[in-house]
Amino acid sequence: MTRILRILGVSLLVVGGLLSVYAEARGAGMRRVQVLDQDLVRDAQRQLKALGFNPGAVDGNYGPQTEAAVRAYQQAYRLPASGRLDEVTLRSLLPGQFEAARAPLDVSDREVIMQAQRQLKALGFNPGDIDGELGAQTLAALRAYQQAYRLPETGRLDDVTLRSLLPERVQPAPAPVDLSNREVIRRAQTQLRALGFDPGPTDGDFGPQTEAALRAYQQAHRLPQTGRLDEVTLRSLLPEMRQGALR
Repeated sequence: MTRILRILGVSLLVVGGLLSVYAEARGAGMRRVQVLDQDLVRDAQRQLKALGFNPGAVDGNYGPQTEAAVRAYQQAYRLPASGRLDEVTLRSLLPGQFEAARAPLDVSDREVIMQAQRQLKALGFNPGDIDGELGAQTLAALRAYQQAYRLPETGRLDDVTLRSLLPERVQPAPAPVDLSNREVIRRAQTQLRALGFDPGPTDGDFGPQTEAALRAYQQAHRLPQTGRLDEVTLRSLLPEMRQGALR
């Protein structure tokens, strides 16, 4: 019996030592991740400062001033105002970090290219002739569009650019909000008015003037131009609302 207890004691010591070594190795790994995260935070701080959102010291530390700058950036670019460097924010703030994930479009689809050229021209980015060819002028217009809308500046009609430029081609029709919810409509009207889109009376009724204001808002914020108070539009217009409040 004594011998068995000794063996158990030695075994526990060995296991304890192994766990200690594992914990140290894991801690070292976590420290390496933190160093990488600090580099990412530092890159984000530099970009925030360049865009006029003051994150404080560019030191890789995610303090209150950096958080406030991130939140201000998210509000300015119509992102969920989480105050965190989440993936959506990083893809907008540091698009170059995700460059490898941007797949180019099949440039043999001339009809898609022509639609993109028409949309570029309508938005003030001159692509040259509407001919379905990705020539030098169209590529320059694409790059200018990408720069203006905070997309990776690839100069290509890649998937991300196409989703922004022609959202109706790649996004399913958003589900409309229950328009019997007059309070939601009233809040949307109030927000539209505050943003400079005149919805008419703030009365909770979804009339033609509110529809026109919504369509103008959708166009300005690169959303599918449905003219409806759909879920995507509502989440952009009133980001503080959650799924349960939409019904």
